[in-house]
Amino acid sequence: MTGKHAFMEGFKSLLPKFLRSDYSPYQCNVSANRENYNLRARRIHLQNQIKTWVNTGQNPFIKPVECKECLFDTRIPNIYIGSDGVCNMCMTYKKNFKIEILNSELETFLNTPREAGSNIDAVVGFSGGKDSAVSLYLARERLGLNVVAVLVQNGFIPDQVVDNGRKLCDKLGVELVVLNIDLAPYVKDMMDNNFKNGYPCYKCGDMFHKEIQQYCIENRINRIIFGRNWWHWIEPQVRSVRWVKHEASGQQLQMLSLPFALQLTEKAVYKMLDDIGWSTVKIHGNSTNCVLPGLVEYSVYKRLGYHPELNLLSREVITGFLDKEEAKHQLSDIRDNTDALQKLVNKKLEESQSK
Repeated sequence: MTGKHAFMEGFKSLLPKFLRSDYSPYQCNVSANRENYNLRARRIHLQNQIKTWVNTGQNPFIKPVECKECLFDTRIPNIYIGSDGVCNMCMTYKKNFKIEILNSELETFLNTPREAGSNIDAVVGFSGGKDSAVSLYLARERLGLNVVAVLVQNGFIPDQVVDNGRKLCDKLGVELVVLNIDLAPYVKDMMDNNFKNGYPCYKCGDMFHKEIQQYCIENRINRIIFGRNWWHWIEPQVRSVRWVKHEASGQQLQMLSLPFALQLTEKAVYKMLDDIGWSTVKIHGNSTNCVLPGLVEYSVYKRLGYHPELNLLSREVITGFLDKEEAKHQLSDIRDNTDALQKLVNKKLEESQSK
């Protein structure tokens, strides 16, 4: 070891640990959209900004430093940029991704036998949007699975979307089951707190998963297909499947992100849907099935300074589902629909109280 190298190694050992080591965004254990942005979250965010400054020589306190490959930048609390200009999410994905793992997971999923007494291979979590629609088509027509489509109506999915989805199910010969959840009270609470205590789409996602899992347990179905375009886990290995054990019954559930497992792109998704003669309903916002993202985007954008769906679209860019410029374009049209949001939520609350 040369004297200069020894000096540099000794100097590095004096630096704080967060400057000496690489880590994934998930290890930060803070929200990307600054829900519950407490003192600890602020400290982690500050550390990541300092780390970016040291790594790149660019001052993130003057201007956000953006990853050269995806949309993540230093406004996001759990993101830092490395010396190569790439964020820690991209870094973690590249380090842990192996296509062989996704292929093996898909093979295991397809070869898993049905639960005793069931004639259904899998539930497709069907939102009525493009990604779940192509997943339904692929599961039924390409993979040859006997599936049931389960749509969880949160109160903000237009009837036109449900009817459009029913047409696809009829065309494929698949039963459509509609379950209902009451999301409006949670949206109202978040609105009253300026969305500092949560983001409606995250809460909806939690409720959506619980409803579908419960349906599977009640109907002895052990596999679920989602139209998700990114990973279930990113470390220690990138995974397209999440396993869940139902405590009361002991039944194991496999949840597969089918478009991600097959490494589809958005262009491929739209082409497949065009080929079968099916199109989505036009909705403002980063959704092809629910009006909520387009209604809340402005309020959350005002608080954060960036689009609330930047986190989701960055993941889709990282996996190759979207290219970076298309993702930026999809987030560029932000409209102030605050009044429409207030009226719709109040209407949903009145409908709920009258039942």
